[in-house]
Amino acid sequence: MPDDNTNAPGLWEELQAAYDTYEFYSFQEDPPDEPFIEHWQAKGERSALIWLGMPLLPILLFRLRERLLRWNVPVLPYLCDRLSTAFWQVSFGRYVEIGPGLFIAHGEVVIDGKVQIGSDCVLSPWVTIGLSGRRRNIFDVRGPTIGDRVFIGTGAKVLGPITIGDDVRIGANSVVIDDVPTGATVVGTPARVVHETPPVSGAEWRGL
Repeated sequence: MPDDNTNAPGLWEELQAAYDTYEFYSFQEDPPDEPFIEHWQAKGERSALIWLGMPLLPILLFRLRERLLRWNVPVLPYLCDRLSTAFWQVSFGRYVEIGPGLFIAHGEVVIDGKVQIGSDCVLSPWVTIGLSGRRRNIFDVRGPTIGDRVFIGTGAKVLGPITIGDDVRIGANSVVIDDVPTGATVVGTPARVVHETPPVSGAEWRGL
């Protein structure tokens, strides 16, 4: 079944882009063209690191789950969720939207509610992105809207219907419950701005 938006990338393109992101973060040099044995040995070592040592699988399963839901396929989206949780302790809610280039440094990540995450974001272990429940007399399902190239440190929590600008850095164990401006670094509980820097382009951020 084709996608409704013909300009959107296909499933294979999304999966390939996810792999390329993890290849970038593997920090492994490109395998030499020659000699033959060294070439394939280097490729094998890098592939083993990406597939076995890095949580690429949850991203692939998330992209696959979104397509299966869009195609109204039963059961299989639930299995994608179970596999992601079982192998890497990474959980994505059903209303989560994620841009390209997301990198989860390890496992133990929970994202739930109506959450939007931009491009080229990095999530450290034990991160929670989700709901605050602050709306009176009703459970608020709105979660954060997170910009591009945002780094979220280990154990941080980003909660509620807040907006995180581009190029933001969130310190380890911070609890973010208010909007954060573009280029800011925030730390603490509740998080406060301790530094601000001008935004960068995606190419500059990747060192291109």
